[in-house]
Amino acid sequence: MRGRIVSRYPNSFNVVVDCYPVDPATGITRRKQVWHTVKGTRKDAERKLAELLGQAYSGTLIEPAKITVGGWLDGWLETAIKPPNRRLRTYETYKSVVEAHLKPRFGSLRLQALTPLHVQAYFTDMAAQLAPATLEQHYMVLSAAVKAAVRQGYMATNVVGLILNKPHATDDPEDVLENVWEAEEARKFLEAARQFGPQAAAFYALALDSGARKGELCGLKWEDLDLERGEVRIVRTLVKPGPKPVFGPVKNALPRTIPLNKETVALLRRHRANQAEIKLRNGEHYHDHGLVFAKEWEDRTWRGDFLGDPLQLNNLGQRQYAKIVKAAGVRRIKFHGLRHTCATLLLKAGVPVKVVQERLGHRKIETTLNVYAHVLPSMSADATAKLEAILYAR
Repeated sequence: MRGRIVSRYPNSFNVVVDCYPVDPATGITRRKQVWHTVKGTRKDAERKLAELLGQAYSGTLIEPAKITVGGWLDGWLETAIKPPNRRLRTYETYKSVVEAHLKPRFGSLRLQALTPLHVQAYFTDMAAQLAPATLEQHYMVLSAAVKAAVRQGYMATNVVGLILNKPHATDDPEDVLENVWEAEEARKFLEAARQFGPQAAAFYALALDSGARKGELCGLKWEDLDLERGEVRIVRTLVKPGPKPVFGPVKNALPRTIPLNKETVALLRRHRANQAEIKLRNGEHYHDHGLVFAKEWEDRTWRGDFLGDPLQLNNLGQRQYAKIVKAAGVRRIKFHGLRHTCATLLLKAGVPVKVVQERLGHRKIETTLNVYAHVLPSMSADATAKLEAILYAR
């Protein structure tokens, strides 16, 4: 390894390092020069030369590149994240984070000039504006992109992973508690849902019975239901609604079969008969995607909507759901609170945590335990009372 300093003009130097890497394809050693520009004194240039020679000897020397963070993020999204490499929903989420947040902050910065200080400052500044879960998502996207740059030889280390106090979202017990109904509230809600038609009655009964996620409910097809056996198979999620809906695999890639109670099955049968009548009356005007829950007349909000198209994911909490909550006279909770309610009521009823985990589709039982920790004290007290009755015949 050799290096030299070339003076360009006052307070500007080129630091040149001669390397002799071996071409892995041919095994031939070729001479290669790496140039760096240093603005400052000759001593600054000498320090840079020593640093580069050290990197060259350790095999970590990176050739300078003009690519910006924004340019790298764009290319990474299109070549590594865009389907079929990753799911469409993942690609759209990553792209949204990149366009709305990462490129405005880092886009014009040279990729190799990105430092842990830049990244730390970003998360410090955004902490007051964004939720921990959102910040964790931004960290994950930026870190994955920089890791790819390291693998491609554009950067020596993943500078994102070097920051202190990495953003981390934890399941907030207070948020879960605020979005859980007691059994009486859930019963009132289901009774009110019946006033909004067979589809609404079946949809919300299934949501509370199965604990399925919103996208899983909206992506459900009749072929996934076995009403004779009283079971539903969760195998897909709705990624994008519309006349040409896009479906994807369920979260954690964990399809699951869930047994249903008789009342939910009865409501689903009633809804299927009503949907069949709507199809028969509207013929070619009905887009039949085989969906269990699809747009009816009152769900059409613009001209491009057709009967039979998937329900709008983002409208479920703001439109019909809110009206049913109001009609039931119960506390307003998030739509996702139906899932929390299902899990909480099951755990309080003494259903084993493992069974609840499988019903919800959590990959790890620790997730179920952490999210629904508020139920554990009452379960422990109930277990103590039952054991006392067994041991002392009381």
